[in-house]
Amino acid sequence: MIAIGLNHGGTHEVQTVVQVFFPGQGIRICAQGETPSQGFFVKSTVDERFAHGHVYRDGLLISEHSIPLTNLPVYLNKKRVVMLALYHALQAAVGAYTPWGALTGIRPSRMVRELMDAGFASEKIIHVLAEPFCVTEPKARLALQVAHNERRVTEAIFAGGGHPVGIYLGLPFCPTRCVYCSFNMAHRAARPEEMAAYVHVLKQECHEKAQQLAQMGGRVSSIYIGGGTPTALPDALLADVLAIVAQEFGAAPEFTVEAGRPDTITQANLDIMKAAGVTRIAINPQTLNDKTLKFIGRGHDAADFFRAFSMARAAGFNLINTDIIVGLPGETATDIRRTMEALATVAPENITVHTLAVKRASLLIENITDYPLPTAQATEEMLAIAAEETQKMGQAPYYLYRQKNMVGMFENVGYARLGQECSYNVGMMAETQTVLGMGAGAVSKFVTGDKISREFNHKNPEHYVRTVRGLADHTSTRFS
Repeated sequence: MIAIGLNHGGTHEVQTVVQVFFPGQGIRICAQGETPSQGFFVKSTVDERFAHGHVYRDGLLISEHSIPLTNLPVYLNKKRVVMLALYHALQAAVGAYTPWGALTGIRPSRMVRELMDAGFASEKIIHVLAEPFCVTEPKARLALQVAHNERRVTEAIFAGGGHPVGIYLGLPFCPTRCVYCSFNMAHRAARPEEMAAYVHVLKQECHEKAQQLAQMGGRVSSIYIGGGTPTALPDALLADVLAIVAQEFGAAPEFTVEAGRPDTITQANLDIMKAAGVTRIAINPQTLNDKTLKFIGRGHDAADFFRAFSMARAAGFNLINTDIIVGLPGETATDIRRTMEALATVAPENITVHTLAVKRASLLIENITDYPLPTAQATEEMLAIAAEETQKMGQAPYYLYRQKNMVGMFENVGYARLGQECSYNVGMMAETQTVLGMGAGAVSKFVTGDKISREFNHKNPEHYVRTVRGLADHTSTRFS
């Protein structure tokens, strides 16, 4: 347990910096004036002139760092100075390999876009990220490349005029639960009647959101049906969902379904999606190492992935994304290279390279000592291999985001061929357009100029069903 003391309102920012150096550990906020005598105590304070970071161990001060709050350059504000002061104090006290330096946020490319808008040249941006933010040059150049591609895709989204809006539907069902998963799905495969109850209320919310879309004068620029695994639904229910999307939101220039699990893809549901106007799908192996697939509970093997991919191509899908995860238990650089070279043989248009995130609600965290995870340096080598192989396939990074508790504090990157990027991903991750979210755990994000507001749906599917139905009793189907 790491104790924290502060005299300002930036609790979230301080916690985020502390988690870089103490991943997975709990945090306790101390009362004013308290200095614990045992363990680590991290203190962040500000006065009229400086932001200070102090680190104590067993009651003794072991490092401190202060940064002036006056005459700040355009890329620094008070919040960033507070985080930098604490970062440097912690780095001196604890030491950690932090390739993203003091950029602890979810979207590192956001600062790059700010600097681009301020007229900074590319090499100046690289310099700013390196000093004072301590970002390594490879990560700085990755963020810069992503920012340029985000801007290009964003311009295309807004080229259609009006108020572009992304539509998201979440279907939280999977045939099995992976060890790393913390999605809002049941810990077992849902029964058909549970799925039917969920789809019934999802249709109701779609109708309500369609009315909201009309009131705001929005234009649907993209539709994304995610999960879980939407293709885990029975064919009739999947067709029902696609029909209600068409009825309420009409056609969209980009319509994605995250088919995800290869073992759920059939000729029937491919035909259903194609007939409904779906333009792109995801088929996600995560790895093509059969031993790892079995170990993490995927329920399919590499041959199932190639079978599903071939069927999707034959069904007419010419935009296919595949996801892989770097940092899976027991995997090495050799495994990642083998997976990437195998993906090259089917040539997906998009590849998303995730870094494993060890989430609190996952089976992985419950049994962490049973799962050998790679070091930060080994993870970085694997990410470099993935980037190298995507480049060989003619793909470039176009969106980037980070999560808490990622192995090595790295990143997730979406790669695509030029002109074949998923615009929904850019609009959502870069936060440049409004997104209306439906389903359990969905988030609606309203973007107005520089202001962003959010509305959150219940994460638990049962609570979501009851909320949308407007019931106060327990008559809805149970999902737990």
